Amino acid sequence: MKRLAVIGVSIFLAACGQPPEASQPAQIEDFDSSHLSRMGFAVSSVQPSRIDGLAEVITEQGLVYVSMDGKHLVSGRIYDITGDEPTNVSDLALNTMRIAGLAEVADSVIEFKAPREKHVIHVFTDNTCGYCRQLHERLDDYLALGITVRYLAWPRTGLQGQAAQQLRNVWCAADQQAALTAAKTDQPVPNARCADPVDEHFALGQKFGVRGTPAIVLESGQMLPGYVQPERLILELERQ
Repeated sequence: MKRLAVIGVSIFLAACGQPPEASQPAQIEDFDSSHLSRMGFAVSSVQPSRIDGLAEVITEQGLVYVSMDGKHLVSGRIYDITGDEPTNVSDLALNTMRIAGLAEVADSVIEFKAPREKHVIHVFTDNTCGYCRQLHERLDDYLALGITVRYLAWPRTGLQGQAAQQLRNVWCAADQQAALTAAKTDQPVPNARCADPVDEHFALGQKFGVRGTPAIVLESGQMLPGYVQPERLILELERQ
């Protein structure tokens, strides 16, 4: 049991560290995605994986591995175990995809900018989530450390629930920052309608592999699930 625990810790540390540089393999032009499509997967990109016979497929539901003939799907992550500690090579593809995805929604985030910005994080948030509220309560501490916080909407109960509507009201408010703070402290936020980005943010979170809130995406594209205290987060950011 001790050996298993040590392996688990090593994998966590590898996932939280900076992965090694990797070359970008060419796109597989003749990959048969029909079986994935039939299962409901919307394929964004296909590349050869680091394991012979497997393709690395980015879908709207996240990363999956599929046999080169498109007939067999493997769920999970791939680790390189040739070094001193296992390295999560699946994160290489995910991190690149996350950086590109965040750039596409840059105009629709709610930003709290640090006066002396050193780092920028993106946080998928739900105002009904207790840990999201804890993070927001310490917002001034993140900003004081030079960490700019950019929020994206990710209602945990889906796009039809009350939380989703509250987030729509926040994003449609004249003062989005004040509205988000109000929503996270159970203060009323007036109903409002606009071309809000909640659906887009929610879909992006699913593609990133978000399963709960808060989910913090670092500048490297690495995603940290859950609440991370400012003092711990700045150490992680400085290691990037």
